Amino acid sequence: MEPKKYVVAGTGGRGVGMFVKPLARDFPGTAKLVGLFDINPSRLKAACELAGVNVPTYTDFDRMLAETKPDAVIVTTRDATHAEYVVRAIRAGCRVICEKALCTTAAQCREILKAHKGEKVPSLVTHNMRYGAMISQAKKLLSEGAIGNILSMEFRENLDRNHGADYFRRWHRRKENSGGLLIHKASHHFDALNYLCGAKPKALIATGALQVYGKNGPFRSKRCMGCPHARECEFYVDMFVNEKTRKLYLECEKDDGYMRDGCVFDPEIDIEDQAHVLYTYDNGIRVTYCLTAYASYEGYYLAVEGTEGRLEINEVHATPPREAAGATHGEEVALKSEMLLFTRKHGVRKIEVPRMTGSHGGADEALRREFFERDWSLPPTPQMASIEEAVQAVLIGVAANESIAKGGKAIRDVQALLKAR
Repeated sequence: MEPKKYVVAGTGGRGVGMFVKPLARDFPGTAKLVGLFDINPSRLKAACELAGVNVPTYTDFDRMLAETKPDAVIVTTRDATHAEYVVRAIRAGCRVICEKALCTTAAQCREILKAHKGEKVPSLVTHNMRYGAMISQAKKLLSEGAIGNILSMEFRENLDRNHGADYFRRWHRRKENSGGLLIHKASHHFDALNYLCGAKPKALIATGALQVYGKNGPFRSKRCMGCPHARECEFYVDMFVNEKTRKLYLECEKDDGYMRDGCVFDPEIDIEDQAHVLYTYDNGIRVTYCLTAYASYEGYYLAVEGTEGRLEINEVHATPPREAAGATHGEEVALKSEMLLFTRKHGVRKIEVPRMTGSHGGADEALRREFFERDWSLPPTPQMASIEEAVQAVLIGVAANESIAKGGKAIRDVQALLKAR
């Protein structure tokens, strides 16, 4: 395969760490980074410096497409702006690789599907949870019929007060930017559950609230840097590893005002920090989902009950008493990582799952290898989430947000959200 030309739209931490650095370093025979786009020129400069790359940079997206003529566009901007760049890239004839969540509203889902309809070039979404060791092994066992037909699933995600709080410092804390954690964060989980059961969500009911962060705080300031409450606040952090990164971030901030260390008790925060979602699939499978962003420990629990048995996954991650400066989420140390298979015929059996290393338990590296080394003449693998599949993960979050906003009202037809209202 001739090396394909890639551009990256959005040069924040995820864009640089997940895509810019690896593309410039790890795939010389199959991928070539030819351009970077961001609305903030200082962030472009900082991205090149932090990643050690020297490629053309742009604050005009269409100009970048015209001058670099990329084969693929990687979209890693704020979630609410994904749809804009995804649609423009598709219409320019490029393959799109979009960071999850694909978008944040039903209207954006419709817009993307309309643009993508009939396109011969497949576009993909980086739902990397599919590539984790646990979900990969679970998919294999379920496909082999290890527990018979799936009847129900239970998923609980615990974000500790280090990782969870970080979403309330940054742009994610406003629904207009992220769609809330039920889209930005939970789309990972909803996609994984969709992937495991091979079905589409049908009906849903949800509850949620902001219980710890936002206006609940005993005191507040504008940001952690220079905060007069630093000594008494359990959420105070110094986000900057050294003076070099501090200088780069503050230079970026001058251009657009975006703070990386906003106060978690800002009264303008409007996303939930705890939510429950109950939903059913079109094949009758029932799901119980819970997300907590202020938990005492980090990890997740998944149980899949079937006609012939039960599969359970339990992961617990090391939780430091206070976030270390420059901590990278997704690289937490696992204190417990266990998969159990229960069947009436064989009793309880511990399933040995191969260990993977790297960010997000090795899932990021596995995804990049498949996305950037696989010959484009081959069809995408089942693990490579399509635009249509990514839409389904977003729809669950959109429906849950609507249900919460309406006091827990049942959404009886999730798929109807794809129809213009």
